[in-house]
Formats: sequence, structure tokens, C-alpha cells
Amino acid sequence: MSRLTAHPAGRLALAVLARLRATLVVESSLVLAAQAFLALFPLVILVYAVAPPRVAEGLLDSMRDRFGLGGGSASAVRQLLVDRDALRGSLSVVGVLLVLGSATAFTRALQRVYERAWDLPKLGLRGWWRGVAWLAGMIGYLTVLAFAVQLSRSLRVGGLVGALMGLMLWWWTPYLLLGGRVRWRALACGAAASALGQLAVSLVAAAVIPRTIRGNEARYGPIGVVFAVESWLVVVCGALVVSAAVGAALARADGVVGRWSRGTREPDGWRRTP
Repeated sequence: MSRLTAHPAGRLALAVLARLRATLVVESSLVLAAQAFLALFPLVILVYAVAPPRVAEGLLDSMRDRFGLGGGSASAVRQLLVDRDALRGSLSVVGVLLVLGSATAFTRALQRVYERAWDLPKLGLRGWWRGVAWLAGMIGYLTVLAFAVQLSRSLRVGGLVGALMGLMLWWWTPYLLLGGRVRWRALACGAAASALGQLAVSLVAAAVIPRTIRGNEARYGPIGVVFAVESWLVVVCGALVVSAAVGAALARADGVVGRWSRGTREPDGWRRTP
């Protein structure tokens, strides 16, 4: 241990491990994955139902390509999503409010991850609106992502647009959910780690998930697809939790990396007074 603390790289590694313990990586990943499956998927369906045709088509194509849906699952998705008029007809004010209300459960869980990573107290009720604002931003992100899927067919720029949008999303997300208590610059490393992590997960998913879903579907039927998707969400959310911990550790480090991340030599230079 003394050898590790004597070297800047060793101290940084210990700091990363400390942040990983603080964020409760396994527990937080499972909670986020469950909330994403139960709360965010209905929100995606809601966006699909009310979005312009090109956006809806891009969302549907993205889901099919990402999850490799085929056979009975593809048929079920078509029956559920293709008839947008029926989906819109089934919407009600109460239903929309329930979807949005349940989706905020995911934002609260994600907010707790960032608060643990940065050792910050909970915002409590005064930060309730930030979850709603994040959902609005996520809807905007999904809309742009759907357009990017359409552009990728002709202009070959969908991947670049999606990567840039991912970087912006994961830079803005902790700033919003932490109540502006961490400086933008200090959040940059975490945003880059999150964007790269999600890119890596998406590349692996494109190769692994379609085969896994088809195999599970053949063995267990539609419930096998649910198991595969939920397992994939655990990996996605795990990457988010690890990225948040790594970003916080880098910004709070006492070496060159920490000073660069904070933009100052002050150890608490990452803090910001809202």
C-alpha cells in the first residue's frame, strides 16, 4: 500500500477504487437497469407515438438494429409499434403523466449515483424539477438520434452525430442532476468516459446482443428476449456508474491529471456554488 501511495499513478488508482466503492457499482447498476427497463422503455414508446414520422421511423430502426430483433420478437415489436395511430389513440393525460412520473425514478437513481461519486449531499425536494428537465433533454436526445439514424443511410454522418450528442448528454446530465455544484470543466473527464463507455458497449452489443436475443428467443420464447435485454441494460448502466466514479476520481486527484481536470491547483477547485 505504501508503494502505491508513493506514486501519483498509485494514488490515482486508489482514488478510483474509493469512488467505485462509494458509488456501490453492482447495486447501482442493477437498480438503474431495472428502472431503465420499467420506466425508460415506456417513455421511448411514448416518444415514438407522438414523434414526426421520420423520427419515429429512425427510433424503430435503431431499436431493431441494436437489439437484432427477429422471428416472433420482431413480429411482436411490429404489432406494438408500427400502428402509431392506435398508440396515440390509447394515450391519455393520466397515462402520459404516469409514464413521466415513473421515468423520474430512473433520474433519481442516477442522481444518487452522481451524488455518491462526488460525496455531495442529496438535493431533496428542491431538486425535483431537475429530473423532469433531464427527461425533456433525453426526449430531445432521442429525437436527434433518430434523425442521425436516417442521415447515416445517405450522408454517413449518423455515427458522428450520435457520438457528439452522447458526449453532450453525459456532460450536461451530472451538471443538472448535481444541482450545478460541480464545475463544468471538472465534469469533462466523466463525460468523455461515459461517451466512450457507451460507444464501446454499443459496439459490443451490435455483435453480441442480436445473437444472444435470437438464442434466448429460440430456447425460452419472448421471455428470453426480456432476460437478454435486461442483462444488456445492466452492462450499459454499469458502464455509466463506472464512468461517473472514474470522472470524479480524476477531477479530485492531487496530481497533474487532477489539476488539469479542475483547471486549478486547489483540491476543492471542482466545487461550484450554484
